[in-house]
Amino acid sequence: MKKPLKYSLYGVGCLIGLALIAVGILTAVFNPNDYKQKVIDLVQEKKERTLKLDGEIKLAFWPKIGADLGKVSISEHKNSKEFASVNGVKVSLALLPLLKKELVIDTVYVDGAQANIIKYKDGSTNFDDLINKDDEESKDFKFDIDGVNVTNSAVNYSDEGTGAKYNISKFNLKSGRIALAEPVDIATDFTIDSNQPEVAAHANLKGNFLVDPETKHFVAKSLDATIKGSFLGGKNVDVTLNGDVDVRPESREFLVDSLRLVGSGQFNDAKLSIELNAPKLNAQKDKVTSKKMTVSLIQEKAGDSFKTNLELADIKGSPKTLESSGVSGDILAVQGKRTITGKFSSPFNGNLESLIFDIPKLAGNLDIKDSNLPNGGMKGLFNLSAQTDIKHELANSKFSLNIDETKLNGDVAITSFKKPNIKFNLNADKLNLNKLLAKSSETKTPDSGKPANLSAMKNLLLDGKLNVSSIQYEKFQVSGLNVAIKADGERLTLSGLNVKVDDSQIKGNFGISQFAKPLYTFDLAIDQLDVDKYVSTSKTEPKTNSSSKPLDLSALKALNADGNLRIGNLKYGKTKASNIRIDLKADGQKLNLNPVAAKVDDSQMSANIGISRFSDPIYSFNVSIDKLDADRYIAKNDSVTKSKGDAPIDLSVLKKLNASGEAKIGWFKLANVKTESVSLGLKAEGGVATLSPFSANLYQGSMSGLLKVDARSTPSIAFKQEMKNVSINPLLVDSINNDMLSGKGTVNIDVTTSGDTVGALKKALSGNASLNLTDGALKGVDIAGSIRELKNKVNILKIKDASADKSKKTDFSELMASFTIKSGVAHNEDLAMKAPILRLSKGDSRGDIDIGNESINYLAKPTIVKSLKGQEGADLDALAGFAIPLKITGTFSSPKYGMDLAAISTALAKSNLLDKVGGNKGAVVKDLLNGGNNVDALSGLLGKKKATDTTVAPATTDAATKPSEAPKSAEDQAKDKLKKLLKF
Repeated sequence: MKKPLKYSLYGVGCLIGLALIAVGILTAVFNPNDYKQKVIDLVQEKKERTLKLDGEIKLAFWPKIGADLGKVSISEHKNSKEFASVNGVKVSLALLPLLKKELVIDTVYVDGAQANIIKYKDGSTNFDDLINKDDEESKDFKFDIDGVNVTNSAVNYSDEGTGAKYNISKFNLKSGRIALAEPVDIATDFTIDSNQPEVAAHANLKGNFLVDPETKHFVAKSLDATIKGSFLGGKNVDVTLNGDVDVRPESREFLVDSLRLVGSGQFNDAKLSIELNAPKLNAQKDKVTSKKMTVSLIQEKAGDSFKTNLELADIKGSPKTLESSGVSGDILAVQGKRTITGKFSSPFNGNLESLIFDIPKLAGNLDIKDSNLPNGGMKGLFNLSAQTDIKHELANSKFSLNIDETKLNGDVAITSFKKPNIKFNLNADKLNLNKLLAKSSETKTPDSGKPANLSAMKNLLLDGKLNVSSIQYEKFQVSGLNVAIKADGERLTLSGLNVKVDDSQIKGNFGISQFAKPLYTFDLAIDQLDVDKYVSTSKTEPKTNSSSKPLDLSALKALNADGNLRIGNLKYGKTKASNIRIDLKADGQKLNLNPVAAKVDDSQMSANIGISRFSDPIYSFNVSIDKLDADRYIAKNDSVTKSKGDAPIDLSVLKKLNASGEAKIGWFKLANVKTESVSLGLKAEGGVATLSPFSANLYQGSMSGLLKVDARSTPSIAFKQEMKNVSINPLLVDSINNDMLSGKGTVNIDVTTSGDTVGALKKALSGNASLNLTDGALKGVDIAGSIRELKNKVNILKIKDASADKSKKTDFSELMASFTIKSGVAHNEDLAMKAPILRLSKGDSRGDIDIGNESINYLAKPTIVKSLKGQEGADLDALAGFAIPLKITGTFSSPKYGMDLAAISTALAKSNLLDKVGGNKGAVVKDLLNGGNNVDALSGLLGKKKATDTTVAPATTDAATKPSEAPKSAEDQAKDKLKKLLKF
């Protein structure tokens, strides 16, 4: 026996030796790197992917088969883009256990693994071709891994159908021994980012885990998990979970030991903290026990705080009958100067097998203390009954709340917890929110212009009614609120809205859809609205905003709306409007109001208005108004004007304005000037505004031209207008309250100016103007009549410079003039006029109209022509060819007319007009006017006493300083004598 055994051992030893020799030879002879290209080609041929093996492959055959692959990457299917890669992989497995269908692997090392997984819209993925669908899983193959060590790896996943993207990066994992149905120690940390939902966090997880899918047994012992970052809709969220959990879901067996959850974070500008403690919960097939469980919640926001503690007492019983001495808790809320405290409690029972839990009567009290309340505080009571069926996802509750004069009651039913379907009915007789809500000291942050994300409402189903008899909030009184509320996951609708706010009855519907970027739709009708109730009526003078920065309407970027609003009657100050309709559309890029229609005071208007580029708004418009009296909307305050003198012009609004559009007005009054069929086109950009066309029917004629205003530095204005067939008298009367001229014809104006005040603008006027009038009159003076009076020696005594007599006028058949305007003064030298007995040729007149100072200084010399008609011209035929010096002075509102009567009298003396006087009278006047010394005789002739010598000897002090005057001519002496006699 010994020899056979000995020989057998020799034989086995030889076989082992031969095997070792064979492995050694194979290792020495076989180099896997020689086959890299064949492997690469094979992958390209079979899978149509590009395989890269950058590192050196190292193999081992005994006692374990192993490989060190180095850097490996593989491309997308039929694409050079990288699908997955790894910087290094080391793996080895025991050879002999393979003979028993056991996979025994040493620790697997993976470094720098990267994978990009895509799910296409059709449901396929970018790795489907790598899966051999003909392979069947081996159900009797066992595996055992000594451990896994993964470092610095990442996986990216995107779903093109939903747009969801998930990224796990900086992934590290270290495990202990891994085998089927055996617990494993795991420590891992990674960073996760996603957009649905929005997550940006870092996680750490440690513990001993058992996952047995076959028996559906899940265990986590010594669990220590933390996650920090932005998730669950919050920022700076920090959640920690510790304890032991043993769960068998199918048999409803739970074991919880020392479970503690602590979390905190920033949610909607509020800091939220929660802590849950479950010391012991043991649910077996026939017995359930639990120690007291507690939950505490704290919320802090802008100095306000809310705290609540909830306690579930010890539970005893069986899975079918759970009983507890009850649920109890307390609350503490601080809102500014207001403090709210309360306590509540209720019995609790349930059925763990059917998962039905019941809180039959949760009763509590509230104590509110606030020095602003009438009695320094108030008390309230509330009751709640609720039942939850978790298996069938049902919950029902009824509640009532009584606080002071506020009473609220209702019922709520919920089906489906994953996507809650909530039905409710809420009723209240009176809600005094001034007492229930404390005034918050929170300062609102500026709107970012980003639309609110209401995506959470996709999972919310609502169907119910809200009825409130009376609501009081601040100074507003709401009554008879009745509205149906419904949400189906696609749209939230408020229908049948009927409510009275103060004196306004509001009816209609309101809806929200497209929750990720909400679209608001509405159809609202308001019977009457008094805006003065809701707008500050401060009488202090508003501050002038001289900033050239455009009005920022960025908040409108968040508005996505489509609806219409109707208002029966609206009052704002002294303005009243009726039959208002506004159709609004907004998409975050542009706001359109089309149409806007209303009757405002006596004006019927319709318009469409558009606003785009909200950070620096661009306005577009098209307006149509039947009639508009703009003067009624322009504040007039003479006392302010007088006290401030020439007030500055503020055109800063033009610096901010970017607008284009047109307006049509049937009848328009501005600055008391009346026009019809007005057509205006506006283009404003970069501080320059142009009105073109600027046309209208004006006082039986028409006007057309443009107005350009440049407000970039010192305001400058260019005005060009052509007026045809215009009746000049009513235009002058209405515009400058001047009745000095009448007639009909053409007026052309082309002027520019600049200045910071109205006065400066007038004094800087430059350009030219012209007029051509027919069949008119120069009012305030009757030249022919004045000359005629000279024939009456008595009336001569009464003629002197006088204010215009509106009952008098000088008719003309044609009047033409052109003006050169410089520094606010219009100069004329070519006035030409044709009248029944008068002619005024070019060059016979000259003078200035000082627009800046609103004064006139003009001298005209019309010539009398022989005429048999018109203003009794035949009576003056004897003066034919005689030039009448006429001087116009004074102000626009009060002009004065004067004639050089001395020159007229001299001309009369030289004419044969006085021959008709006859006798000594004519001779005396002629002699006097020709230098005679018959003043006494003329005085007697005219029925006057002898004129006393009024000559005053010059003062001695003046005589020494004044030079001697040159002797006057005979004609001048005659004039002086006549002036003394006639006193003009």
